This record gives sequence, C-alpha cells and structure tokens, in this order.
Amino acid sequence: MEIDGSGRLYIPASVRRRIPWRRFRIEVEGDRLVLIPVRPAVDKYYGIAAPAKFTSPEEIDDAATLETEKLLRKDLH
Repeated sequence: MEIDGSGRLYIPASVRRRIPWRRFRIEVEGDRLVLIPVRPAVDKYYGIAAPAKFTSPEEIDDAATLETEKLLRKDLH
C-alpha cells in the first residue's frame, strides 16, 4: 500500500471487495496504522421506534405512492 502526496491511502481492490465498510477511524498503535470501521450515527437509531416495515427503496416508493393515492381519494370525496 502507498500514501500519496495528498495523504490518501490506497487500499488494493482485492481488499476493498472483501470489506463492506467505506469510512474508517484511524488509530496509531506503535508502528502500525489500524483502520476501525465507522458506521453512520443514524444507523444506531434505525428501527428504534418500531420494527422496520420496509427493507428496500422500492418498498418505500410503493408505500409512498399508496399513501398519496389514499390522501388524494380522501380529498376528492
């Protein structure tokens, strides 16, 4: 691995494909750099109020369309 002149660390594609994370905190331990995955802060609140009803963007879009249609029908009557 290399660090370029701008301080960017290049992680080989073969390693990147094996990990799901894209953001890290870096810690220095002696003569080692340790990358610690960082999850978005909002992730810890996901589903806190109730179980998630939708698991995909398509399901969310379908639900929004259905609710919009309900509201429009109600306004027409």
